[in-house]
Amino acid sequence: MKKNNMDAQINRLPFFKCFKKNVGYVYNLCPSYIPTAVLFTLIDRFMPFLSMILGAQIVDMLVNKADKEEIMTVVVIMVVSWMLLELILRALAYLLQIHWQLVSHRKNRDIGFKAMSMDYDILERNSTLELIAQADGNTDKMGGMGEYLMRSLNLFGVVFSSIGAVAAMAGLFIPAPYHGEGMVYAFFASPVSYILLLGLLAVSIYIGSKCEAKRGRICYSCDQIEVRNGRIYWFFFHLINNYSLGKDIRIFKMFDVIQKKAMKARGDIESAQKQAIRGILKVGAKAQLAQNIFILAVFAYVGIKAIYGMITIGEVTKYISAITLLQSQISVVFSLLISINTQNIYMESYNKLMDVKNEKYEGMLPVEKRLDNEYDLEFRNVSFHYPNSNRMVLNHVSFHLKIGRKLAIVGANGAGKTTFIKLLCRLYDPTEGEILLNGIDIRKYDYNEYIRLFSIVFQDYKIFSFSVAENVAAGPEFDRERVIKSLQDAGIYTRVQNMKSGIDSRLLKDQQDGDEEGIEISGGEKQKIALARALYRDAPMVILDEPTSALDPIAEQDIYVRFNDMVKEKTAVFISHRMSSCRFCDEIVVFDQGQIVQIGTHNELVTDEEGVYYRMWEAQAQYYV
Repeated sequence: MKKNNMDAQINRLPFFKCFKKNVGYVYNLCPSYIPTAVLFTLIDRFMPFLSMILGAQIVDMLVNKADKEEIMTVVVIMVVSWMLLELILRALAYLLQIHWQLVSHRKNRDIGFKAMSMDYDILERNSTLELIAQADGNTDKMGGMGEYLMRSLNLFGVVFSSIGAVAAMAGLFIPAPYHGEGMVYAFFASPVSYILLLGLLAVSIYIGSKCEAKRGRICYSCDQIEVRNGRIYWFFFHLINNYSLGKDIRIFKMFDVIQKKAMKARGDIESAQKQAIRGILKVGAKAQLAQNIFILAVFAYVGIKAIYGMITIGEVTKYISAITLLQSQISVVFSLLISINTQNIYMESYNKLMDVKNEKYEGMLPVEKRLDNEYDLEFRNVSFHYPNSNRMVLNHVSFHLKIGRKLAIVGANGAGKTTFIKLLCRLYDPTEGEILLNGIDIRKYDYNEYIRLFSIVFQDYKIFSFSVAENVAAGPEFDRERVIKSLQDAGIYTRVQNMKSGIDSRLLKDQQDGDEEGIEISGGEKQKIALARALYRDAPMVILDEPTSALDPIAEQDIYVRFNDMVKEKTAVFISHRMSSCRFCDEIVVFDQGQIVQIGTHNELVTDEEGVYYRMWEAQAQYYV
């Protein structure tokens, strides 16, 4: 049995492996983002030391009444350097904003591309759809992947700042020569004083880290509630804002129940947020108190040393700045570590999605190009059940598809008709048995070449908010004459011709382009455009799954009359619930409970009064007499 990639348990990677993988994703999405962010971080972290060191030097020069030109030289160097670095930072910040948007857009693009590249049977699983939704939503949490990179670089920047702060305040802990008197002087001149100060710093950092860890747990717990209830809220919110559902909502008075369910989910989110705010304020107050006590101790320590002449006035400003910077940066380390680890958890769903492997065997054999369209297709003892289900939808089906003939497939709902077509098009592979093209298992053929043999209109076809021509050609490049011919054959060209821009008219209202508003068309008109798309492809086999279900009886009859001309010499497979359509076909295959129970022409099958076809015909005959 195949391994279910979606359902397999994937343990979360250790912090640094996860960190490396996520930064790698950001690099792949936008390679220039990382060097830009690195340069921004280095400059941003260097600037405080520029003002700290040169500022202290200027103060000492003023106290010592140094030469004015020397003082002005240092001032000019500091001001000009600061201005230049600030200009560079502004430019880099602008670039980072652009890169951040690119990362976000390309992330969404890659999720879409990943979904489109998956085997259809994997994509159709509920677990896959849930994973795609999680990957899309969770990667936007906490600022998204772009902010993840900035947090990561800030972590290294904090380390850089901390090392710089330690280096800047090193002179503070060098024992001063004993030139004063009294116990106070002796205490502050001895190593004991700065050991106690460093101990107080350690206590402050410990309390801050504990508070930050608790804050992170509170935020993550709140976010989990928001993720769960947010999906519910936005589901109902989009129902309200979906104009295509407006008729049902109004007629059946569904607004109240939708609003109630949406606001219940929103209320749970707001309740969790309020509780989280209260918890964050409590732990924040504890951390702030510890930090303030340490800062007061630093001011007292430095001030007393300055009073006793152990350090200069310039050094006072430098040491206070350095120690408070060190204390704040070490606290930030814990905050960043917790934030990055939390975001690692959010990005885990994206990692899992990108790691999903297709299960379908990728054939390499090219499909023979035949101008006569003589492609022989055979189902040989084929059985099939859908993933996560043991019920056989098809059970030992064997059938030879005759080239150039019109085949109708009929049967009750759930009989296996559409599944038969999905297997034929290799959206799924058989559970048992094999499907052969010209005597070779279709799994051995290159899939892209194999699928070009078919033009298909499924029951759940999709018309997009593109122009009519782009919908028919299924792409931005098209042959205008072929588009028009396909629309004519499908019986929809007159309607398109009367549109404002003809075949260039945009359809539907769910996408706007400037002042152009999409044109709404009926279900029958959509179906005819879908038929035109199948004809435009000009494949040797045409498959129509309930192609007239949205048409009125007159339009349905028109399609039947045109049908033979539309497909010409091609092989056609026509799935229908309407028995009247079967009279236009060369052969009818009747499915019942996953098996082929009858094969023949309409006239042959209707004479078998014990058969499934006869019962179906009799049930519908009143509509065709």
